[in-house]
Amino acid sequence: MVAMETYDFAIVGSGFGGSVAAMRLAEKGYRVLVLEEGRWYQDEDFPPHNRNPFRYIWDSRFFMRGHFKIHFFKGLGLLAGVGVGGGSLVYANGHLVPPDTFFQGFPPGRNWKKELVPFYERARFMLGTTSCPADTKADEALKEAARRFGVEETFHSVDVGVYMGEPEVKVPDPYFGGLGPDRVGCTLCGNCMTGCRVG
Repeated sequence: MVAMETYDFAIVGSGFGGSVAAMRLAEKGYRVLVLEEGRWYQDEDFPPHNRNPFRYIWDSRFFMRGHFKIHFFKGLGLLAGVGVGGGSLVYANGHLVPPDTFFQGFPPGRNWKKELVPFYERARFMLGTTSCPADTKADEALKEAARRFGVEETFHSVDVGVYMGEPEVKVPDPYFGGLGPDRVGCTLCGNCMTGCRVG
């Protein structure tokens, strides 16, 4: 018989929200249990490409046990990660801060941008946000499309949560004084949505 454990908090999901909540509670000394639907992935567990959906999509009806789940609701499609890390496994690493017009849609009476920007900045620090240096054929095609639509000024590099050191070279954590995990330089392979095999 397995002994029962007692926890102060149970967190459902280990994505960005759940993992941060669990970390902050544990830092305060609480006993925290994190529950996750999927498994713990190693870098080599991710598919090398996206041509075989059985390797990366989760759909129990078809015995598909990947790390990428698609939900369809009325008027909405939702992509979610299934595995330790949740959505961080499949979010393509884009770190976008909303434009001013986004904050204007919030209830009036408060300066929402002023209140929320410090949290965006903290997240950018914690996730190691940097500008993507890629200038590929796909980037050029998007820039040309923007030019043709008369909105070329809207094209810019995307900030990402990726270590852009020397490709495939592992280095000690460059973000938290060596206390975080080792990092491996991005190869610009483009498999961010199907799971990073590089690290």
